[in-house]
Amino acid sequence: MEQYDYSQYANIPLSALNHGIRVALSRYLTPRRSVPVTSADPQADGRLPDWTGLAELLGFEYQDIENFECKHDPGPVIELLKAYTICRGNSVSKLLEAVKTLERYDVLDDMRFRNGIVRDVTEYNRRQQQEDEVQMYHHIQPLQDPQVHTTCSDLHRTDHRANETRIVTTDDVDSFRSGESQQVIYDAFISYDYSDVAFVKQMIKALESDEYKLKLCIDARDLLPGSATYPVTAHLIENRCRRIIIILTPKFLESPACDFQTRFAHSLSPGSRSKKLIPILIKPCLIPAILRHITICDHTKQDLQEWFWERLAKALQAPLDLGPEDYSDEKSLSNLFCPEAPSESGSSIASGPSSASASSSASSGARSSQTKSSNLSSLNSSSGSSSTSNSTRGMKVSHC
Repeated sequence: MEQYDYSQYANIPLSALNHGIRVALSRYLTPRRSVPVTSADPQADGRLPDWTGLAELLGFEYQDIENFECKHDPGPVIELLKAYTICRGNSVSKLLEAVKTLERYDVLDDMRFRNGIVRDVTEYNRRQQQEDEVQMYHHIQPLQDPQVHTTCSDLHRTDHRANETRIVTTDDVDSFRSGESQQVIYDAFISYDYSDVAFVKQMIKALESDEYKLKLCIDARDLLPGSATYPVTAHLIENRCRRIIIILTPKFLESPACDFQTRFAHSLSPGSRSKKLIPILIKPCLIPAILRHITICDHTKQDLQEWFWERLAKALQAPLDLGPEDYSDEKSLSNLFCPEAPSESGSSIASGPSSASASSSASSGARSSQTKSSNLSSLNSSSGSSSTSNSTRGMKVSHC
């Protein structure tokens, strides 16, 4: 009969059946039967239609059956199925065919039992398919032409020796194709969150116009796909972008990539003296502590927007590499507070009224010392010279 055809389970091991099916089968077959099966099938004729007859059909001997009967917990049927599970050649098909041979159609016609068999077998097939896919993945060999091979002479071409910062933007590709060795230098790297790309496009249209002719580096537009994001970004900010523009929005503050770019750019100019870092506020948000000491270009104020692009463009066009005359040294800082005193040759001192009065008092002191002792003229002359020198040093200290 077709409804009792279990050939589709011939390759399904008994281990596919879960505990629920085994317990259901135990409920049917554990009660002992005293009337043997009367059948034309010699395998079924004379066997008891309970778990003992099932054990005989599955190939177990009398001693095995006696041992199963001693297992009151979990029961002889559970022990029988456990033992049959580890036998070679076991299958769900053989088990169900044995139950059919014993004419236990009450078991086979139980819908919950039948549905449970289908469910367990389906789940087993799904797991097997996943395991086969994993095994296939691990055993896949790379497709390679047997004529192509790697030798020791090719070691210098391996990936870890490649210069990942040589060609990282679309402009680098154009320069390489044209034969130019000089890399493109950008006026500013734009650090932004992708939700604010509309403002970035507006910035490109304004600053790269013929009026200002600035060159901006936009990662979504200029960076080549396939590059290592953080190393390439750090290289561009440090070596190939004169400044970095930070577009501040609430979304920007939540971006790990934007946080990295901000902190890296700030580390290149901690005091912000070279104005390398230019923050732009386009949506109200909390200003990070690392940027609070820097003047922010505020785009949220409507009455100031007419000066916004001109002001930003001038900040980008300002010289970044200052000359030696633009740096303060220790001597210039000391002269700011203590100007140098004049020489003792009598040069004039242009340091204000206090310096003039100090000079006159010093000269009058020298003349009085000369009139007090006429007999020691040479000594008085030396004393006067010393007094003048001391007065000059005293004047310098009092001015400080």
